[in-house]
Amino acid sequence: MGIRFKILVGVFVLISGLFALDFALPEVTPELKSEAREFYDNECRGCHRWERKFAAPPMRDNVARYEATSQELVRYLMKPEPVHPDEWPAMDITPLTESQAKKMSAWLLYILKNPEDPTRPK
Repeated sequence: MGIRFKILVGVFVLISGLFALDFALPEVTPELKSEAREFYDNECRGCHRWERKFAAPPMRDNVARYEATSQELVRYLMKPEPVHPDEWPAMDITPLTESQAKKMSAWLLYILKNPEDPTRPK
């Protein structure tokens, strides 16, 4: 392999790593749990229950779709668009900032994996 090719591969790996870091979710701390739960209670709970259908699909089912692709959950929360428009009305929610979406995603994915956590919605 030529030196130019090796340099090109190295640059590609470096850039790929930088973009991967862009989607790193924050650590789930007690403060993050509290902030995310408050947001959920104020903005999401009116329609979404954790385990059952209500005025929208169960939040657990929604989050489970993004378990392997947390960056997609972040993107969705930043720009929510109807996923099942034939079954459910569009969400009436202000899109989250990137920071807010990362915090919510971190908490939602955390409680998906830790269903006994006391901050988990009912």
